[in-house]
Amino acid sequence: MLHIIIHTLPYELNALEQTLIQLKRSSKYLSLNEKVRIEVLLNTNLIDWSSSNLSLNFFSSVYHDLVKINEDWAECVLRIDTENKFLGCNDLRRYTLRNTDADYVMYLDTDIVFNDTMLRRVFDSLNIILDEYFILTPQLTRMWDTTWDVVSNEKFFNEAATHENYFNRDPYKATFDNSEVNLKPIPGFKFAGWGTIIPTKLGRFIDIPDSLGSYGLDDTFIMFACDIMNKHGYNVKQYVIEGELVIENNKFRLEYFKDLLTLIDRKEEFKQIAHSNFQPELIKFNERLSNLSSR
Repeated sequence: MLHIIIHTLPYELNALEQTLIQLKRSSKYLSLNEKVRIEVLLNTNLIDWSSSNLSLNFFSSVYHDLVKINEDWAECVLRIDTENKFLGCNDLRRYTLRNTDADYVMYLDTDIVFNDTMLRRVFDSLNIILDEYFILTPQLTRMWDTTWDVVSNEKFFNEAATHENYFNRDPYKATFDNSEVNLKPIPGFKFAGWGTIIPTKLGRFIDIPDSLGSYGLDDTFIMFACDIMNKHGYNVKQYVIEGELVIENNKFRLEYFKDLLTLIDRKEEFKQIAHSNFQPELIKFNERLSNLSSR
């Protein structure tokens, strides 16, 4: 089973709806034995509801209606957290990797655009890969710096790697159907929440430490941990589905409700927590592998 997890805030429900519609379109290429679970967590904890112009009940009602889009083909799990248990995407990713019964977990942000063929290409790729430990990602358009070129499609290399080009790119024109799709290993590791697939076995072996907190550096931690694993004799690779593109929808970002809500901004606080604990956790992970190899 492929367990797709999506963390969303109330003002992102418009974008969430578009993502769920894209998944529905992508499902038409799957067979009945290719199982998918779509789990969406609505994080209501970063809104001051007492001073907002829309109520939690309004968003809860809209949110529960969205399950109807995909309930005919996927196992759908919609959860609302009002108790500060899930304050950011790290919390959902950590919980899922530790508790899912699925073989694979996909990180899916609400603001990305992808082809109808994405799920088909993902399952085809998973059927081909024989490695015990790996990361699988679609390709990207060219990003804001060249470090992302290793996972970007070469058709966009004629554009400079700048924030201006990236954030002004039309996502609906940038993605394209490509019959020439290949599975390609890349040197090193580079990914984010844009359709990244992590085998549950690898996710549990590395884990997302509690000390990293609710937001920030969870993907970077797994990247560095994969490098450490390779240095200790494990064989971990990242593959890209060459020709299958995803892109953030920055040009037409759908956040119509945002101005009607009073936001509680803890992003910088969360990032500082993650940064302060990142290196100590990597040291502990390296020590754990050293102890395992010495037995």
